[in-house]
Amino acid sequence: MSAISAMAAFSGGLADLIEQVMPNVVAIRGEQGPDSWTAGSGFVLDDACHVVTNNHVVDQPEGFTWTAAIHGFPTQPIRILGRDPLTDLAVVELSEPHASALALRDRPVRLGEFVLAMGNPLGDYPESVSVGIVSGLSRQLQAAQHERPLQRLIQTDAAVNPGNSGGPLVDLDGAVIGVNTMIRDDAQGMAFAVPAATVARVIPQLIAEGRVTRASLGIAVHIRDAEVDGRTTKREIVTRARDTDSPFHPGDVLISLAGQDIDGHAGLFDLLDAALIGKETPVEVVREGKRVAFDVVPRRLAERK
Repeated sequence: MSAISAMAAFSGGLADLIEQVMPNVVAIRGEQGPDSWTAGSGFVLDDACHVVTNNHVVDQPEGFTWTAAIHGFPTQPIRILGRDPLTDLAVVELSEPHASALALRDRPVRLGEFVLAMGNPLGDYPESVSVGIVSGLSRQLQAAQHERPLQRLIQTDAAVNPGNSGGPLVDLDGAVIGVNTMIRDDAQGMAFAVPAATVARVIPQLIAEGRVTRASLGIAVHIRDAEVDGRTTKREIVTRARDTDSPFHPGDVLISLAGQDIDGHAGLFDLLDAALIGKETPVEVVREGKRVAFDVVPRRLAERK
């Protein structure tokens, strides 16, 4: 096959993929009077008409009227079911049945994979698509609308603009690898998506309860390089403890919680499940070059509005 033929085959396959995915991409709009509106994107997750989007898309005062537009369907009212500011995820519900949905990818994402960012950029261009690659993994980023840094973000050079927030980042199989959530205003070609693993963990709780219940160790942490067992890697390090009698010390390098390793694949935030609240839980840290083990009793994390 010639290079031109290969490119034509790839182009045709890409167009087929977009036709398959696009009927599940949602343009979300909120209005409060003629001069107050907001817009974003989302995608249909299941046959129960649940749509995943970003919290910052639907985090608006009471009184907004919300609608969704999907390729080939009339605009319809939607209802907000739940929001999670700490992961910038939310779920809304369509008012009309929808026959198809997008699947969340459950295998690791690789650097360099081709991806498509789909959504409604600027709130005026629904059914838009851009193509790029996975250009970075496990990024941490802070933005004004987020209460704490978002972690383990997927970085892409696919074009993402305001209004794309909440839309899917999909692979060449049409599976969702992330939810487009933010860009770097001081750079070009740097967009970030909340990974599908976080979506799979958070959205079922939002559907069931409207919020996410988490445990807290009463500490603040920061990710930076630290040496553990002779290897220097990115680790979560305690910067301060809330209580004066806390067993944690500033500078402690977190190693494990409840027997599960805290590393680049499972961070502290991921492991603080509600099931740990009120239960004595083993912790291991590296303190001044030595491993130290102790027990803690996680508390309920105060709900964020």
